[in-house]
Amino acid sequence: MKMKVEEAIELAKSDKSLEGITIEDLKDAQVKAVDALILAEKGIVIPEQNIYYDDADIAYDPDFDDVEWSDRPIQLTWEEKRALAKQFAEHEDEISVKIKITDKEIRKWVHDNYDKMGVILEHFVIDIYKANKMMKE
Repeated sequence: MKMKVEEAIELAKSDKSLEGITIEDLKDAQVKAVDALILAEKGIVIPEQNIYYDDADIAYDPDFDDVEWSDRPIQLTWEEKRALAKQFAEHEDEISVKIKITDKEIRKWVHDNYDKMGVILEHFVIDIYKANKMMKE
């Protein structure tokens, strides 16, 4: 199916599949950087020369914008290095799992309950392991 870039953007924003879609005005259309990222998530890559960037589209983020960035290496004392190493060691036993949830409502629930998910999944994985081990015996 053929459609214009704007139609594809609207479909992508509403989390619809763009499989089998051909963009008919891809060479001529100018696309905002944010919209190009949305399309890229759905498998449609906009040529770099067709992406435009507008500072007005960027939101202020104090956690990022109020930081003074430097390309110089951070100078740490030995005590600070030990404390940092200890922090990494404390998380050594953690396992990260990536899951894909397409339903927006469920994704929001998972995001809102992220802290509880680790506890729930920890017990769930242990139970699955035990059941799998019993079945093999």
